[in-house]
Amino acid sequence: MSLTGHEDRGSKRKKILYYSEGWGVGGIERFIMNTVTALDPEQYGFDIFCTHDWSRQFDRQIREHGGHRYVVFEGEKPDLVTRLRRSCQDWAKLLDRNHYDIVHINTMNGMGFAYAHIARKAGVPVRIVHSHNTSLSSGHTIAKRAAHDLGYRLFSDDATTNLACSEPAGAFLFRNKPFKVIHNGVDSATFRYDSEIRSAARKQLGVNDGTILFGSHGRLSEAKNPLFQVAVLQELKRQGRDACLLLIGDGELREKTLENLNSLGLQDSAIIRKSTSHPEIYLNALDIFTIPSKFEGFPTNSVVEATATGLPCLIPDSFRNEDTIPFTNFKYLPLDPQTWATAINTLTHIQKNRLDGTELIYRIGYDRGQIVRELEKLYHGE
Repeated sequence: MSLTGHEDRGSKRKKILYYSEGWGVGGIERFIMNTVTALDPEQYGFDIFCTHDWSRQFDRQIREHGGHRYVVFEGEKPDLVTRLRRSCQDWAKLLDRNHYDIVHINTMNGMGFAYAHIARKAGVPVRIVHSHNTSLSSGHTIAKRAAHDLGYRLFSDDATTNLACSEPAGAFLFRNKPFKVIHNGVDSATFRYDSEIRSAARKQLGVNDGTILFGSHGRLSEAKNPLFQVAVLQELKRQGRDACLLLIGDGELREKTLENLNSLGLQDSAIIRKSTSHPEIYLNALDIFTIPSKFEGFPTNSVVEATATGLPCLIPDSFRNEDTIPFTNFKYLPLDPQTWATAINTLTHIQKNRLDGTELIYRIGYDRGQIVRELEKLYHGE
């Protein structure tokens, strides 16, 4: 990782370094971008540090807001031990060079605490560890589990503030330690439903007005469960429905999802597009947002964005008790393709007018401006 970048951009502003292990166009990335683009530039400067990356879509926006993104392994993802060793070394060097006031460590596992430990040794006064997941992936390695547990045992006292995107995400990472829930906020105005955008987007996608368009945006990974989405599409087609699946994202299951669609003869009834920094266009085009996630912090950025766009959302019933916020557009269902297909049919028949979801988002405290004001208090040590 090259440490070349900007120098100190003014002693009057607090300097924040955000951490994310990976960097693409996922939920953590959107959380960070929603935050840094709404910070008061007179009070804060920021940089972003990631171990590996697979997209540069946000880089121009980062530069326009005065930030710099550092990456250890550009365009590659070495083994866990190599990633951890090099990343911790470069993190320490960057902290020593740029003298940050705050580190905001967004993590999926206990090794996030190691970065807080390094920041404490470097003299960073505000050290925030932020949990974004509710469990390790079902295919995690023994080494990953060991690293997760070791990070907690050795370094969990080095954070000055523990944050989580939900109660279960906090309980997973912080165990018996106290934490504060900070919601995944969105820019409500950007995601307000627009019928003209909807018409243009569906035309560009080649989807007729009468076609049921369902799907989601997010990384095509085990956690997001894209193969289940294909199974739902298969069931809708079996029922004779004019339906189309839309998936927006990249990830390790992209090729397998395409192969599955082809093997079932459904390739002409599905659209898979690469990740985008403007998901609101596709959300306007959808009729129903389906997110059959297996595990992750909840509600995710994508679900909150879908809510702002006025979409009904189908959610696994395993998440039913993960948040007490009254998302009136949620329908919780067991992970059964026939059940989800039936719900899609029902919701399509009863939905007459698109709701203005931005009012709900603001009322229940998920607007980006509300979230950033909360974070700024924490950044000041309040």
